[in-house]
Amino acid sequence: MKLTKFLKYLGIGLLGLFVIGVFGLIIWATTGTLEAQEVALAALESTASVTVTQDRWIVFQPAADTEIGLVFYPGGLVEAKAYAPVLHQISEKGVLVIITPMPLNLAILNVNAANDVIDAYPQITTWIIAGHSLGGASAAIYAENNPERVDAIALWDSYPADSADLSDNAITALSIFGTTDDWPNTENFNDKRYLLPADATFVGIEGANHAQFGDYGEQRGDVDASISLTEQHERVAEIMLDFIEP
Repeated sequence: MKLTKFLKYLGIGLLGLFVIGVFGLIIWATTGTLEAQEVALAALESTASVTVTQDRWIVFQPAADTEIGLVFYPGGLVEAKAYAPVLHQISEKGVLVIITPMPLNLAILNVNAANDVIDAYPQITTWIIAGHSLGGASAAIYAENNPERVDAIALWDSYPADSADLSDNAITALSIFGTTDDWPNTENFNDKRYLLPADATFVGIEGANHAQFGDYGEQRGDVDASISLTEQHERVAEIMLDFIEP
């Protein structure tokens, strides 16, 4: 077989493997996504204090004018709507909140999603970026690469990747995590503290688990929460509002 013909067939074969891989990823992501449950769907309804819209993003617009904005990156393979309960509560206190749905529900595929949000709201002077799990890690990558665009970061049961070391960054940082007997439920959590600034605030919620930061049902490998979904949502919102001080 001539070399050119061999290379042609090799190229076709590699292309075929790539296409199969892409389709496999799409099927895995779409069938494995954890969907928003009843409490989350109810929190997507507008109220007298917050107008909720769903288009390119999920936007929680407080009734009063505000100069504070929060961009939220969902956890990996979790429907973006699942985080509505806590974020609606935050918006009620005067914070513009935008959830950015992600390609294949994986924030790592669009770590720069915050750029378009920030550009769309020039009236906002203070920006916080936040995320849960993989969304938090992706938010940390964004914060590391765009220190001039965000003023603070809040991680929900998450920590930065080694490539997003924020320890020498001037950003204000908050880490909220679930604990059992005052010990972090998330594996390797303590080993990653050094990746956040020395003055970062760490707040553990005793009895909280990973999935109850949103409302998407049970998650494989998660610990059993010893507090209710409502209680965990209220605690996360309270901690976030103390951090943001709207």
